[in-house]
Amino acid sequence: MSIKKLSDAASMMVVAAMVGCSPNDTTVNIALNKAAYASSSYDYNLTAQLVTDGGVAASEPAWLKVCTAEGELPRREKEWTLDAGPYSSNRLEGASDFIEYEWSAQKFSAACVRVRGYVVYEEPAKGWSISCLAGDSKVGMRQVGFIGNSGLPGNKRYPEVITDPNKQTETITCPVRELDLEIPLNDAVDFNHFKIEFNMEGALFWVVYAVDFSTEPSFGKSSDTGPYDSKESRGFNVLPSEVYSSAWMSADDKPQWVYVDLGSKKRFNELRLHWIHKAKNGSVEISDDAENWKKVADLPQTDSLTYSFKAVGNARYVRLSMEGADESGHFALGEMEVFGPQAKKDTKPEWRLQRASAVAGSGEAVSTNEYDDSSWLPAVVPGTVLYSYIAAGAVPDPGIADNNLQISESYFNSDFWYRWTPSSVAGLVEATKRQEGERLFLSFDGINWKAEVYLNGSYVGNIAGAFKRASFDITDLIQNENNVIAVHIIKPAHFAAVKEKNAESPDFNGGQLGADNPTFHATVGWDWMPTVRGRDMGIWNDVRIEKVEAVRLSDPLVQSKVTDGLASMTFSVKVEDISSKDISGILRGSVGNIEFARPVSLKAGESGAVIFTPEEYSQLKDQKIDLWWPNGYGEPTLHEASFSFTPDGAAEAMTSIKWQAGIREFTYSDVMSDLKMFINGRRFFPKGGNWGFSEYNLRYRAEEYDTAARMHRDMNLNMIRNWVGQTGDEEFYDACDKYGIVVWQDFWLANPADGPDPDDNEMFLDNARDYVSLIRKHPSIGLYCGRNEGYPPAVLNAGLIETVNTLHSDIVYIPSSADDGVSGHGPYRAVEPSFYFENPTSKFHSERGMPAIMEYESLSRMLTSDHLWPTNDVWGQHDFTRTGAQGDTAFVGMVRRRFGEQAMESAETFAKYAQWVNYDGYRAMYEANNVGHKGLLIWMSHSAWPSLAWQTYDYWFRPTAACAAVKKACEPLHIQMNPATCRIEVVNASCGDQKNLTASVSVVNPNGEEVYSKTAQVSPAEDTTTQVIDIADVPDGLCIVTLKLTSADGKVLSQNQYFRNFRSGKDTGNYQSLVGTKWLDNTLLKFD
Repeated sequence: MSIKKLSDAASMMVVAAMVGCSPNDTTVNIALNKAAYASSSYDYNLTAQLVTDGGVAASEPAWLKVCTAEGELPRREKEWTLDAGPYSSNRLEGASDFIEYEWSAQKFSAACVRVRGYVVYEEPAKGWSISCLAGDSKVGMRQVGFIGNSGLPGNKRYPEVITDPNKQTETITCPVRELDLEIPLNDAVDFNHFKIEFNMEGALFWVVYAVDFSTEPSFGKSSDTGPYDSKESRGFNVLPSEVYSSAWMSADDKPQWVYVDLGSKKRFNELRLHWIHKAKNGSVEISDDAENWKKVADLPQTDSLTYSFKAVGNARYVRLSMEGADESGHFALGEMEVFGPQAKKDTKPEWRLQRASAVAGSGEAVSTNEYDDSSWLPAVVPGTVLYSYIAAGAVPDPGIADNNLQISESYFNSDFWYRWTPSSVAGLVEATKRQEGERLFLSFDGINWKAEVYLNGSYVGNIAGAFKRASFDITDLIQNENNVIAVHIIKPAHFAAVKEKNAESPDFNGGQLGADNPTFHATVGWDWMPTVRGRDMGIWNDVRIEKVEAVRLSDPLVQSKVTDGLASMTFSVKVEDISSKDISGILRGSVGNIEFARPVSLKAGESGAVIFTPEEYSQLKDQKIDLWWPNGYGEPTLHEASFSFTPDGAAEAMTSIKWQAGIREFTYSDVMSDLKMFINGRRFFPKGGNWGFSEYNLRYRAEEYDTAARMHRDMNLNMIRNWVGQTGDEEFYDACDKYGIVVWQDFWLANPADGPDPDDNEMFLDNARDYVSLIRKHPSIGLYCGRNEGYPPAVLNAGLIETVNTLHSDIVYIPSSADDGVSGHGPYRAVEPSFYFENPTSKFHSERGMPAIMEYESLSRMLTSDHLWPTNDVWGQHDFTRTGAQGDTAFVGMVRRRFGEQAMESAETFAKYAQWVNYDGYRAMYEANNVGHKGLLIWMSHSAWPSLAWQTYDYWFRPTAACAAVKKACEPLHIQMNPATCRIEVVNASCGDQKNLTASVSVVNPNGEEVYSKTAQVSPAEDTTTQVIDIADVPDGLCIVTLKLTSADGKVLSQNQYFRNFRSGKDTGNYQSLVGTKWLDNTLLKFD
């Protein structure tokens, strides 16, 4: 491929002799790798982070400028036609317009350009052309391509409603022509300017989705199942994030500032600045709170772009304020050094990390003791690359305010290296040498995306895919002391473009990163999560050096048949002889106090599954043993289970494994038409939520998973959908096992509209086989799903069916989350509670949701004071957008209708009254689903980052009122009001058949007077919803409706309360008269 792109080395020079070196021997650059903030940035690459990263751009940094006839496009829009996505677009106005691209520090050569979009026109229209011009900064533009004729371009498309994945619609009533045009290019070589001119008489406007370049004379035909291009039909990447230039550049020539957070109060006496586009005037200021600033120096007047000057201070924050930009119209600063006394060095960490561009030498060299890693950052393992930078204080917390925009996309669009110098393993090495057949292995539980592993100067092996375990025999390479392990983390091949939400729009979900699945696809950006810098690459899961005996046991499984409470169990385990000799012995298993055993003979290197069936072992047949039940159905009992292997002639076991086994049987009916699930012979009514992600930087450990699963249990939920398989820690499944939460397990395929099919089918299926082998021992696994809102490619679907049938055959596999026997696709906006009852789901519904606003304490933690109110673009960056799937205009409208403008006075009042909307909406979603018992997974029950979109509790586990609402609606025995039928209903989900209960309704007006009441007797069977009281005759007016369900002895089994303003039995939703009264006591909203 003849793409010419300046390399990192060419576009950026690390000035080793200058950057970080002090003017004298007593001070150092104390700003090096400290978090920096700027008033603006030109794009997502040239951000504040790069003034303290230790590098200096030697020339004009890499950037992209995009213009139309109306002028330069803003940062958020300039990459929309170059992001390889089918939805983001730029609009050109009128019969004649253009789009022009200009790159700095990048040059390209292409043989063909493809333009996709549509043109809207009015009759009569005739004659069209598209001209392509190319050039560079030294040579003028020249025509390199042309297409056109006297007719109309593209293909006719009848006026229609255009729908995008964010559930927006646009009706076009004028004639439309769909454009998918390839334009051959002549002499388009070494260009950094490219202009496309559109001309058509009668054109009203042009919408350009994509402009793709190829070095081939034409683009191949896509085989993708969705609207994205498959690998054989893609162009090459022209985004500026492909080039790392170590510099910050401002958005414009207005006065700007950039400041550094030194982490704590520190003394300094000198600054050194490395300019590319210098400020005419400026000053240095200091602060201890980043709000109140004191000037300590003016910028010197000099013609030099690099200079040092005296600036004395003692503070945590150092700010450079500037004005007077040069003719470029921007300020650009390569590095800002602050010199002060060197702090006492900490003990050298075992793990260190460095960007690949700063790593000299091969993996063999990096993994030796002679290699100098003193400039590398401490690394957090397990953890992502980005999180190591956050933990080191090198970048700000991206979850707060708009900090994510201070972190450079291009910096983290790179491979990275880890070095591990483990503490002494001498005892382990010596013990292994003494025991024949024992080996030492270096094991990885998860990396992203790919990795090459080296030890003590030798290549060990590689890993491919984010969800694949790897284990390497290092017995012959490891030493007693001074071991060095180097891991080269290879970034995803299709990083894709940054998505920036604002107050208006969440941008579009997903992107080209889907081609690299299995990976953390959601990190490219979704309407509930930002674009995560680095895409969560790194060593995200555990790493260990472990001793392995001659026989290795792994991946145990128990499968049960339950009849009349008696369980017949089949156990299996993978057994592998890793030695060079044949070996025989006894394989023993146990669960609780049940034991079983059989002789096993293995040839050297042989591996396979050993199975114990109840037909062969009577102690595994029809046993009275405590079963594992989902939450609400019984106790999720776990039994200690084990396997061990004892060689012939040995007195003790050579090796063993233990795990917590749950004895249960899932069965299913009408899988492909109307899916129903059963647990241990009882109908299972799924009530749960989607997890789009665990935590956006993969920071969760066992404690966080335990908290989250426990909160789901306490909300009376019994299922979590692991959406697109993005949660990969075993601790997640451990917590679900513990609390009786069934897992709907997706594989790594998002909606076809959200990204291309994977490029590497075998890597995908290899990860799938290994992952199913890992998680199948967990009793919480209840269902596997191939793809979100669509079908997997045929090859992958067949492979996934085979994987599940072979490795976990008692669990059902469905191909799509929203088709056949299940349904999905929202809605996702706030709607009146009655909507859910009037539009019931006819099948088990995998996605239905509405935004939930966090409480003020968390809101003020997430947003800085200058962004708290009114709602603004930073709210948008945290997923509160007027349009898109969340459509928060609807939510705000509901708050206004219910509580008036007084609710909109401040962030605090809005958050307060929003809780009532949270409560009413989330309760209604589940109560409506209680009517038909089909099953519901809300979108979403869990928040992966500080968000104002879909959640029950927020990022910090602070409950919103949605938690209390869900807990109420999902009671196993529940009384509720159905607004569609004007009936009171009793729901018995899982409490066995009930007899002689009393249902009552009491309606009280705001003065405390009871204006209506009724009672009825009911004996609800399990898995039923029974209509018990007709309230169509309820009086008009504002009121408080209280429902009670009591047992024969007067015990309250369920109580439920609604605020309603009735007009002919329907709620108007206006509760403004309750504001300031005792009735709006938030006790109802509390989640205990």
